[in-house]
Parts: sequence; C-alpha cells; structure tokens
Amino acid sequence: MLGGMPEPQPTPAYSLESLRLPKSIENDPKGPALHAALRARSEKLWSGGAVVVPTASFGSSLAVALEGVQREGHLVRGLEAVEKALDREARGLSLADARSGTQRGARVSRLVLVSDDGTERFYRQVERLVCKQGPRLLVIRVKAASSQLAGVLPQASGVVRALMIEHKDSVARVLLALYPGDPEA
Repeated sequence: MLGGMPEPQPTPAYSLESLRLPKSIENDPKGPALHAALRARSEKLWSGGAVVVPTASFGSSLAVALEGVQREGHLVRGLEAVEKALDREARGLSLADARSGTQRGARVSRLVLVSDDGTERFYRQVERLVCKQGPRLLVIRVKAASSQLAGVLPQASGVVRALMIEHKDSVARVLLALYPGDPEA
C-alpha cells in the first residue's frame, strides 16, 4: 500500500478468444453464436494497431436498444466521459478488492461502441483504453458514421464517436441487438 491507497492490480490482457461475456449471455442459448460472431467479425481497431475488436452493422434494432439504455440512464457519451467513468469505476473496484482480500473475475461489464469515421488519433486513444481496462471492457466498431450514432440520442447533435453502455443487463441487450443470432447479420 502506498500512502493508505491499495496498489493497483495488474489488468489482464485483452483478448477476444478469452472474452467472458455477462452471465446472462453466457447462460443464454444464443451465447455460443454471439461469441462466434464477435470473433468472426473482427478487425484491427486501426491500421497500425495491435488490438482486434469486433465490428457490427448499425440497424434499427441497435437504435431501439440504445434509446432504451439512454432512458434507463446507462449510457455515457463521448470518449473523454467514458475514460473518466471507467477510471472512477476502476478505483472503486480496486478499493473493494483490497478490502475483501480477493480479486474479482474478469468479465465484460461495459460496452463501448465507436463509430466508423474516427481519426487515427481517436482509435489510438480507444486502443489505450482497451489495454488499460482489460477484459471488463468490450469495444465494438459500428459500421456507422458519428452522425448516425448522434441521431439515436435526443439531446445529441452533430458528432458522437463513442458511447458506453454501463449496466451488465443493458450490455447484454445491446449485444443481442447487434448480433441477433445470425453470424452474418
């Protein structure tokens, strides 16, 4: 411990192969197909990057799911706000782990959707975030312009390149909207 603060635990490496989705998806009959779709439809986040993320199409089922998530208050808009929220949560998790004397399992509990029209600098920032947060964070690159993501949110206008879904049930609902069971959907 440094100055009364627990030392941060090392973050496990991010890997699509070892990704553990929320329990509700793992226990769902669609879970294996969703895992397969995440791995099959993936690519490097940016041309010079090392992190491979799933890709997905933008459609009406995603728009409806995002509208519901926003109504429930589980949506964070913008990469800076996402980073701040994740850092705050990581500090809280570290403190809770230190108090309990155990380290929690690495399971996806946050989902970040990024638009397909960001700059290389934007995607480098997203890659750093993925590496820092490890397997509790899943990033999906949505084949949509930032204006399409903004169009789903009533108060948003112009550009929305990053959205984070914060609650595990909301994460599961959005994942199932992105990959409804058909690996090529």
